[in-house]
Amino acid sequence: MDFAPTFDMGVTIGRFGHVQLGHNSLFDMSMRLCRRTYVIVGSAQERGTLRNPFSVETRIKAIRECYPGVPESKLIIGGLNDMTNELDINTEWGRYLKSHIIAKMHKFASLMVYGNDEFRSQWFAAEDLVNTAEIVIPRSTIPISGTQVRGLLVIDDEAAWQKCTNEMIHYMYPELRAELMSVPVYKEIYDIVRKGEMDLDSFMKVYKQYEEADRQKKLAELQK
Repeated sequence: MDFAPTFDMGVTIGRFGHVQLGHNSLFDMSMRLCRRTYVIVGSAQERGTLRNPFSVETRIKAIRECYPGVPESKLIIGGLNDMTNELDINTEWGRYLKSHIIAKMHKFASLMVYGNDEFRSQWFAAEDLVNTAEIVIPRSTIPISGTQVRGLLVIDDEAAWQKCTNEMIHYMYPELRAELMSVPVYKEIYDIVRKGEMDLDSFMKVYKQYEEADRQKKLAELQK
């Protein structure tokens, strides 16, 4: 038996760089429960960086390709720039996000669908979520991260990458790998990893060192 959607509009937000099966689970949940879903691709101003190597156009294209039969009136996908940088997460960010949603969709979300990153709870003041439901999908449901998916591109393990991604974007593998490997920091990581074991564990160890340095730089920028 088919049931009518419970909510009018669902919203999910993330960097989605690039989309993988865990992200798809967020979109699928929202589309099951809502008449329409707005997917917001964050850090839209960034490309060619450690955390956001792919352009917002590529990230949006990959999401759209996963849902070829879904009309754009039901699945709306758009970008949103950071206020400062991606670590600047507070209730001011929540108000910025809410204002963007209202400006784009002429109303706020009926349902917010999140992964279970701890900082999500810091996005909104309680009064900003009146009449808005929330669903959190545990990462353990589909234990894949965007970092791991990018790592599989770096080490060129297409078979493992395909297991983590929607089959509708499998044709994009050469395009996605080429864009990723054009980013200088990923070339550096590749050059380090290939000197040892060319596997995902080796990539993750090197990546985490770069990620921590990137994190400290962004925190310092927020303190200026």
